[in-house]
Amino acid sequence: MMRAHVRRFRVLLGVVVFGSCGGPPIGAQVLFDAAQGTLPQQQGWDYVALPGAAVLAHTGSAARLDTGGSAREQAGFATIAPAVLDRAAGFAVEFMARLIEENHAHPDRAGFSVIVLDQEARGIELGFWRDRVFAQADVPLFTHAEDAALAWGDEASTFSLSFTGLEYSLFVDGARVLRGPLRDYSAFAGGFDVYETPNFLFLGDDTTSAGAVMELSRVALVRPVRLAMEPPGVIVWEGVPGTRYTVEAGVGLDGVWKEAGQGISVGAEFRFSIPTRQTIERLRVRYP
Repeated sequence: MMRAHVRRFRVLLGVVVFGSCGGPPIGAQVLFDAAQGTLPQQQGWDYVALPGAAVLAHTGSAARLDTGGSAREQAGFATIAPAVLDRAAGFAVEFMARLIEENHAHPDRAGFSVIVLDQEARGIELGFWRDRVFAQADVPLFTHAEDAALAWGDEASTFSLSFTGLEYSLFVDGARVLRGPLRDYSAFAGGFDVYETPNFLFLGDDTTSAGAVMELSRVALVRPVRLAMEPPGVIVWEGVPGTRYTVEAGVGLDGVWKEAGQGISVGAEFRFSIPTRQTIERLRVRYP
């Protein structure tokens, strides 16, 4: 028999624990959506291009940024997250992107980079090539650290950069490809010094040693969720519109969790009907 009560869980972005956690207004969690027909700067982001030769356009499905014309060109999108980025509670930045071209003149630089810094300005900078993704080390500063092979397709891929405790993980279309320790880049002093900025996000080209043509379709902030139950046998939670969550069921005492289904919604409310054909003692929602 299924238990008459439901435990409350929270998602720690790959690790699920008991508890509950609130969140910001759901509308603020989708930070950029190209489907709205506007560029990131029309959706609350800052856009910077130095010295200004970058080409930015809306393709109809994405914001396309081209810095390939000059390796010295730096351009990208930056914002302060609308909520505190608490690595102890766990969070992820999900983005849909496509890297069309990339060139670099230095093994520690990339034409497309992503920076995520938490509330203490600790975080990670990742560099993307056409065939690899790598982390920027903090000792020695901005040198090639852990990396992994990465295959870009003809369509945009969904990336999830998650923070849990003192570690980050990068997932591509749901599969983890890279993980490592968070870094402290505050020793840097120079142009584009954002590395003491709490709750900071950047996507683009931040180096004068590389260039790229990339497309950005979506950026979202994913935070822990609160589960509730509605009769008959439906669990509900508020999540990020357009983000896919996995519902897992635990049966017996062996500690094994199995996928029970997936939840995705065009709105903020997610609902999942609990299967009645099997005995389920525990349920949790996992992301990514």
